[in-house]
Amino acid sequence: MTRKQLKRTIIAVITLYAIALFGGLIIYFRDETEKKINYQVFKDLIPLIIAIPAAYLGFCFQRRSSFLQSLRLLWTNIIGSVNAAIQYTNFTETTDKQYCEILLQLSRCIDEVRGVYKNLGEKKNEIGYYPFECLKEIHKLVSELGYGKLDATKSKDARERIKHCWKDLKVSFLSEFDRSEPTVFNSPFV
Repeated sequence: MTRKQLKRTIIAVITLYAIALFGGLIIYFRDETEKKINYQVFKDLIPLIIAIPAAYLGFCFQRRSSFLQSLRLLWTNIIGSVNAAIQYTNFTETTDKQYCEILLQLSRCIDEVRGVYKNLGEKKNEIGYYPFECLKEIHKLVSELGYGKLDATKSKDARERIKHCWKDLKVSFLSEFDRSEPTVFNSPFV
C-alpha cells in the first residue's frame, strides 16, 4: 500500500469516526423518546462503529509494512544492478558473459518493479506506462555498448547518461519511503 493510499484510508476512517460522533450527538439531542431509546441503540452499536474501521486500519498498516519491505528489497537489487552497469562502462574490454550478467541483472530489476508497482494508467484492456523508465534506459545504454573492445568515448557518454538516469530514478523512487533526517550524523558540510 503506497503512502498516498494509506493517507486516504486514514482520512476516510477519521471522517467515519467524526460522522459517528456527530450522528451520536444529533441522536442524543433529538431523541425525545422515554429513556432515550434511540440513543441507547446507538450506544449499543458503538463497539461495531469503532471496531470495524479500526480493524481495517490495522489491515492497511500491515499492507503498508509489507509494501515497504518489498520496496526495500527491490531498492537493494536496483542499487546493485545500476552500480554494476556503471562499473561495466569503466572496462575497456568485456566478455559476453559480463555483458549478459549486467543485462540480466537490469532485466530482473525491471520486472521486479512490475511485481511491486503496477503500470501507470493500467486498466483491464490497457497496459499503461512503466513507472520508472530510467531503468529501461540504463538497460538500453548497456545493451548498445555491447561487449568486446569498448569504445572509450561511447563508454564515457553511456556512463554519464547512466549516472543521470540513476539520479532521476533515486529522486522518484525514494519519495515513497518514509525517510527522515538523522538526529545524529557525521558530515563536514553541515
